[in-house]
Amino acid sequence: MSRSLLGFLMFCLLLVLVSAGVVWYVGPPLAAIVVDDERRAGPYYLLQLLPAGAASPGEGAPSYRSRFVTLASEDEGRLLWQGGAVDVLEGSVLLDVAAVQLMEFVTGADLVQILTSSDFRSLAADFSHLPLEHLGSSRPPVDVDADAATVVVLYRVDGEDAAAALGVPGERGWLALLPDFRGRVQWDAPVAQIRGSGAWNRVLLAQFPDTVLAQGWLEDPRTATERAIARKGVYDMVVLLVQPSGFGPR
Repeated sequence: MSRSLLGFLMFCLLLVLVSAGVVWYVGPPLAAIVVDDERRAGPYYLLQLLPAGAASPGEGAPSYRSRFVTLASEDEGRLLWQGGAVDVLEGSVLLDVAAVQLMEFVTGADLVQILTSSDFRSLAADFSHLPLEHLGSSRPPVDVDADAATVVVLYRVDGEDAAAALGVPGERGWLALLPDFRGRVQWDAPVAQIRGSGAWNRVLLAQFPDTVLAQGWLEDPRTATERAIARKGVYDMVVLLVQPSGFGPR
């Protein structure tokens, strides 16, 4: 074996070991951000689904929700949207979601830095007994409104046309009648599971001027039929109705 070939093989081995070390230290989801230029260097968004024990303050102690916002702000992360009360309309009976909030980070690298910090590890340890779901995406939402009623849909879908699985507003599928109820899709994006046990790979966030309109769309017989049809083409669908909170970005 030539010396140059041996050197090349040693370099490849070192590269594999370094890559394996990164995955071991930060975990596969964060490692995927580290090695992807777009996600690492561009804005990144984190959707958090929190159970009651993480959304409300404990005795003499702030909640996970508020502590995470404070921690993120130290690295220029900001609260983009925070919903009010949550109703789980569809999903596992074991799903515990009492609060939903959306964080924005200047870069994906900032999120990785926060989630690998000792401060976050301490925060996570304090709430390790609770089912926290964190989903990340590099695709930005559009003007999410804290004063609007919100429907959040999480699901897993395979195939190249994943974004059209729920239909098109004003045209076809589950979303066809959305404009009739003054609903708007503010976020339709692929997501990665950063923390938690969910298997979702897409999120859709639709907003309405008020809860009456949101419920009207959800309960309309035609919408219900199309929703049942859409459900057959996706997996693990979760539908959340989130009340307005009036709590805007910091």
